[in-house]
Amino acid sequence: MTLLKLALVPLAVWIASLAARRWGHAVSGYLGGMPLIGGPITLYLALDHGAEFAARSATLTLAAILAQAAHLLAFTRVGAHARWPAALGAGWSAFALVACAVAAVPLTPLVALALAALGLVAAALWLPRPRADAPPPRIPPLELRLRLAAALVLAAVILWAARELGPVVSGILLSVPVTGSIMPPFTLALYGNDALARLARGFTVGLSGFAAFFCVIAITVVPLGIAAAFAGAVVAALAVLFAISQMRMRM
Repeated sequence: MTLLKLALVPLAVWIASLAARRWGHAVSGYLGGMPLIGGPITLYLALDHGAEFAARSATLTLAAILAQAAHLLAFTRVGAHARWPAALGAGWSAFALVACAVAAVPLTPLVALALAALGLVAAALWLPRPRADAPPPRIPPLELRLRLAAALVLAAVILWAARELGPVVSGILLSVPVTGSIMPPFTLALYGNDALARLARGFTVGLSGFAAFFCVIAITVVPLGIAAAFAGAVVAALAVLFAISQMRMRM
């Protein structure tokens, strides 16, 4: 059963990567920001440790979207003037600082949602804007393998940490920018800053769906139960992703 749990996470990432390869950098960002890794793992946490554990973990994950936004902002700003290793180091440093600060705040789902919204608005305002069209990403075999390996490792670490360290640590780990640490370096190195800007702005759309998913889990998993909460979370995430993508198309 544990092996099946672990296998489903990279499978979701693999499917999303193929879709991104077909439809371009923005869609790659949409899918990279969505809870393709965190969603299944949170379901496992709920089944293994109960609804209250999942609610607490989801609340931390929701609040830590602020840290994911800091990661994107730092990566793109440094990436405009430096190579990807420096940009990735800046992104991870920003994520770690903000995530530690968020973990120290007394959180409720509404406070977590406010922090997530702050991060999404900051990203929408201050991420660089693409100036030209970019070709669809090739997603080289090395990048695809790294995505799958990272997803598998993160799933294993979170499932272990949930048992040993509790919902706070698992919630922060669920927000770790795995795809956000693999896709942007390849995009910057292979396609340049315009493609990176398109990817990063796509990530903010995906993170909006991510926020909707974990907000619904945090609020409803205890009163409504696991099945209803996760069904509602999936619907909410897809609805938000669709609504924001339609708004962007009309702008």
